[in-house]
Amino acid sequence: MLQFHNGIFRILQLTDMQDTYRTSQDTVNLTEALIRKTKPDLIVLTGDQIKGYGTYFRFGDNRANAATTLNRLLKPIADSGIPFTAVFGNHDAFGDADKEFQWLLYRQYENFIGNEYLFDCIPIASEDGKKVPFCIYLFDSREKQPDGSYPPINQEQIHQYRETRDQLERINGFPVPALAFQHIPPVEIYESLSLCRKHDKGAIQGARTFADRYYRLPNYARNERSFMGENAATPDTKSGQIEAFGEKGDVLGLYFGHDHNNSFVVKHGNLDLGYTQGCGFNIYGPGKNRGGRVFDIREDSPDRYETFTVTCRDLPGFRLRRPVKEFLYTHSPSSVSQAKKAAKKVLIVSAVCTVSAFCCRAILRKR
Repeated sequence: MLQFHNGIFRILQLTDMQDTYRTSQDTVNLTEALIRKTKPDLIVLTGDQIKGYGTYFRFGDNRANAATTLNRLLKPIADSGIPFTAVFGNHDAFGDADKEFQWLLYRQYENFIGNEYLFDCIPIASEDGKKVPFCIYLFDSREKQPDGSYPPINQEQIHQYRETRDQLERINGFPVPALAFQHIPPVEIYESLSLCRKHDKGAIQGARTFADRYYRLPNYARNERSFMGENAATPDTKSGQIEAFGEKGDVLGLYFGHDHNNSFVVKHGNLDLGYTQGCGFNIYGPGKNRGGRVFDIREDSPDRYETFTVTCRDLPGFRLRRPVKEFLYTHSPSSVSQAKKAAKKVLIVSAVCTVSAFCCRAILRKR
């Protein structure tokens, strides 16, 4: 059983590795360096460990390729012996390497902790082992739907959370404080951002039903570590999950990944909603701000947990093996809309250059 040591329990969240069986050594090295730097008691992977849509997975044995990918990607975690758990992202499952199959792969690791992938609860015991002063909730946020939207957390998952929460309260005599993790952010994240004008500094256009508005980080959420580099790709509708968290006030924060270029924490009432940036180098990301998020929970005051990020820049001696590839991925569009904007800029620049060249030739001919 997991438990507090010297009054503290530390979690390292890693998200969006998004790799293939031709695994990026830079991703593996970053994972190893983050573990060595932070020395966590638990590692939580919050989805898109596998780039299931990648061209490398279109041929061959999908299940064998999934196993190879995880073995290579998770080697530093397995070698560390540190307990870890995981949720799936929208890109993990592919072909016949579905979630059920991949869940069995995870459970083969000796240091893996997990019961069910749709919803799970991991209790953290007190130092003396006599009570459970904290716990971790894990939700599967599923895949993109045929119309391009993301489904909200379903009612069965919320029901499981309520039953688990109430059972823990009966055993311990109080609502047990918790953090929750999933891959895709809830739509309520938009309510926690600040509306702004298109040309305001830090303005990001919303996605789908929010595409007619622009958002930026509220002043209180801005610091040298936080950044918002793309819109929040959320479900279109609320699930009731956030309201369920508010019933007892036990869940202190909900943390996720999915949008690799975002790393910040905002408030939704008394609930923290937090992004963790991607850590994979075989996919687009925030340059050398790739990294992980650390949570320090104190047994005597778990409701006042602390969180901070650790990035490539914080790791002395960390060097990229493939810097050119990292540069290209860092500067690649993160969505179709961004790709269209980039293409539009290229066309405009090309047109301006063509017109300028034509004018120069005309002037030279007159001379």
